[in-house]
This record gives sequence, structure tokens and C-alpha cells, in this order.
Amino acid sequence: MTSTAMTSTAISPLERIHRFADELRARGMPVSMVERLDGMRAARVAELDRADGLRTALRATLVKSADHLAVFEEVFDLYFDPAGARRVPQAGSPDGRPRLDLEHAVRSVLRDGSEELARQAAEQAVEEYVRFEPGRPVAGVFYERSALAGLRLDELVAQRLAEAAAAIAGSGGPAGSGGLDDPGQHLRFAVQRTQTTARAEFLRGEVRKAIRDLLVADRGAEAVARTLRQPLTADIDISRASREQLAEVLRVMIPIQRKLATTVMRKRRSRTDLIDVRATLRASMSTGGVPVKVVHRKPRPTKPHLYVLADMSGSVATFAAFTVTLVSAMSQLFSRLRTFAFIQNATDVTDVFRQVSGPENAIAAMRGHVTAGELGGYTDYGRALRQFHATVGQELEHRSTVLIFGDARGNYLPAEEATLAKIARRAGSVYWLNPEPRALWDTGDSVMRAYEPHCTAAVTCQTLNDLRGFIEQLG
Repeated sequence: MTSTAMTSTAISPLERIHRFADELRARGMPVSMVERLDGMRAARVAELDRADGLRTALRATLVKSADHLAVFEEVFDLYFDPAGARRVPQAGSPDGRPRLDLEHAVRSVLRDGSEELARQAAEQAVEEYVRFEPGRPVAGVFYERSALAGLRLDELVAQRLAEAAAAIAGSGGPAGSGGLDDPGQHLRFAVQRTQTTARAEFLRGEVRKAIRDLLVADRGAEAVARTLRQPLTADIDISRASREQLAEVLRVMIPIQRKLATTVMRKRRSRTDLIDVRATLRASMSTGGVPVKVVHRKPRPTKPHLYVLADMSGSVATFAAFTVTLVSAMSQLFSRLRTFAFIQNATDVTDVFRQVSGPENAIAAMRGHVTAGELGGYTDYGRALRQFHATVGQELEHRSTVLIFGDARGNYLPAEEATLAKIARRAGSVYWLNPEPRALWDTGDSVMRAYEPHCTAAVTCQTLNDLRGFIEQLG
């Protein structure tokens, strides 16, 4: 063990909590001084004889949002031993323990879900497949890939799912049918797929933990924490997110989607200043027919008509996936939802959201439209706006809300802002969500400044926090 790691283990428990809280703040979590003191008080009375006693105490006092749980867990595993006596694997150095047949072990984990076997397989995979370099300031991503490649995890997961499908098809239908035609078979396979995916993810997590144990033993928790720092999910730039980051963004945005939908619905409530003539006359009977008390109609919440126009061009490909997920989640909350996607041509893709279930399927279907060239080859906002107005212009009325997603970069083609003005005059509101910061609006081929005056609001939507701020502005 290096001197850095020895220094890390020699610090007092309270000092360790201080450094732990400092790292949480460095990751973007809002940990105040009062909460830090609460965490220390909780640590004094925590059930430290339980493996999760300190974890539970600090989680209860320092975490205020479910969005921050993943960061908390990662940093906690770096600064505290979660299992109490976790063995540090020695990469490439067998230690005399009985060796596992790793392929058989992985198959057993995917089939039965043994967590202890998963831990042993992960540690042995690190020992056998990771060429650890002491002192190297890395986050361990390359090491993780090496271990997972050695385990052939993706390949074995695919084999496990194929075996499960064959077994279900063979047991649930005529001999040799080979398909999952029965709804019950589909359900059984869905359960198997969910279980297998969860077990594979647990094994990946154990590999990750084993590698981090190596790194902490070599360089200390603080040095490793610095190499692992990533922005909080709500602060990730959606347009530049990696596949893993985007998956986390889409998971975290579920409650935000619902809030956006309910906020738009609340803004479209009917007027409350209209007089209810019948109720007023009825109330006047008690005062000799004099309408002393004027009764107003009760507000009735109405589902607005929602129209979406979304840029699907390559320049906003990741943001487009975010857009599709957002629209997919809200589609059931509106009495009329029409969605148009475009690159050059505005194409009505409403049926995509009616015929597929779940955001992942919707994203795949939209990519199919892009690949087939149905949306055109180069971005043309003016043309898309004209086609959108020609199709739905007569439908728009005061209950209509138009949401436009895109960066307003139209390859120096005519912006057709007059067409957007026509849309704005007929619709109740027009909101434009742009994945670029305001400093980039109207630079290069962007014509966002030409569109902004015709929008109820035009906002930057780079992160989930930007989307939250937009929703609060609506409220």
C-alpha cells in the first residue's frame, strides 16, 4: 500500500466524514454546513455494527434528492468500506483461493442471481484480466473494459436470453413452434429479460467496485475521487452526453416530464371570472331577488392540444433522443397530441407514439425515419415551418400549445419567421427549447434571434436543470 493510502486510512472518522462531504460538494451536491454537522451527529449514533449503518445515517442527513443517490453511493464506496472487510483484489496475482470456472460462474449468476458468486467472479476477473499499473492516475474505465471483455459478459447475456426464449417457446406452444406468440409467453420472457439484465448490471457493478478497491489501495480515496468526478445527472449537457450518461438522464427526467405536462395543463384552465347566471339567481332568492352575491363559474381543468415540432438532424442527435423521450412520456396526458419531426421536411410522426410503447422503442422508430430519408437530407427550418403551418395551421386555437425543439441552425436558408408569427397568432402559446447556450444564438447559421420575438418563451435547454427552470417559469 502506498503512503497516500496509508495517510487516508489514518485520519479520524470525523475528518473522513468532512472529506467525504467535501467530495460530495465538489461533485455538485448542495451539502450545507448544517447538514454536515447533522451527518456527524448521526454518525455518532449510527448502528455501526451493521454493514449499512453509517451509510444509512449519512444518506439520511446529506442527500435531499433522488437525483443525487448515485453520486452519494459512488463516493461512499470510495471513502468507507461498505462491506466492513472487503478483500482488495491483487490484479494478476492468484492468492491461493479455489479458482472459479469464470464462464460457468457468470452463467450461474445470470441464471440464479447469486450476489456472493458475482463478487467472487468479479474479483477473479480483475486478477486475471487486468494489467494494473500502480500509481497511474486513471479512473479505471480501461481496466473495467478489460475485465468485462475477459468475462464475455455481453455474449453470455445474449446466450442466456436466447436460451430462455427457446425454453419458453418450447414449453408454451405446439412442438417446434419456436415463437413467442402467446401473451403469457411474452410476459414470461419479459420477466426473464429483466432479471438477466439486472443480474448482469450487478456483476458489472462488482467489477467496478473491485477495480476501485485496487485504485484506492494504491493511491488513496481522495486521489481516486478526483479522477472519477463527473457532473451530476441534472447538470450533464444533454447534447454532448455519452450513451451511459444519456441513459441516466432519461431515467432521472421521468418526474420532470410529468411536471411539465401538469404545468401546461394548469396554465390552460378555463377562465374563472365568468358569472354563473343560474347559480347567481338561485342565490338571490334568499335576498328577495337582489343578486347580492355573484357566483362565478368554477374553473375546470382542460387537457390542452399539444403540437410538437422537433429537429432530428445529426447536429442535435442526442438532444433529439431526449426530445422523443419527453414527448413519449407526455403523449397520454393530452386530448390531442400531434408530433412532427423534421430535418428538411416536416413529417407527421404521431403514429410512432401511438403504435409503440416506451421511449426506447420510440427513439428506434424515429431513427428509422431518419435512416430512410423521410425527413430530408439537410436542415431547413423555414421549409419545415411552412409545411407544419400548412398541415395544422387551421387546427390551432387558444388551447393549443406548440413546443419546438431545435438549435435553429438552418444552413443559411430563409428562416421564414413570418410563418412562425402566423403560428403564434393562432396558438395559445409557443415555446422554443434550444440545446445551445444563448451566447451561440445568432452565430454562424443560427437564426434563433429571428424566431425568439414570436415565441411565448425561448429558452436554453442544455440540462435537466434548465428544463426544471423552464417549467418553474411556466408555473
